[in-house]
Amino acid sequence: MPPKKITIHNKISTNYKQVHADGAYAGITPRGLINISFYGERTPIPKASDFKITEDNQLGELISNSAESKSGILREFEFGVYLDVTTTKALITLLTDKIHEFEKIQLKNDLK
Repeated sequence: MPPKKITIHNKISTNYKQVHADGAYAGITPRGLINISFYGERTPIPKASDFKITEDNQLGELISNSAESKSGILREFEFGVYLDVTTTKALITLLTDKIHEFEKIQLKNDLK
C-alpha cells in the first residue's frame, strides 16, 4: 500500500514583510497563548536639527540636534505573534534545527 501523502502549497500574502529583529519580549496572555513581540534597536532620530547655511545658501555643518530629542537607545517593536504551546514548541524545534545547521556550515567553513 503506497504511503499517504499531502501536498501543502505555500502562498505569500500581499501584506508579507521581513523585518530585522535585535530581540524579543514575550509574555503569556490571560487565555494561555504565548505572545512574542519582536523589536529592532537603534538610536533615536532627532525631532529637529539646526544646520549652518553656507555663504552660497547651501546646507552646511550640523550645529545641534533638538534638546527635545530622546537620548539612549530606542527599541521599536515591529510586530507581535500569538502562539499556542504546541506551535511554540514546534518553533523552538525549528529554530534549534536551524542553529545546528548554521553551526555545521560554520564548522565546515572554519576547517577550510
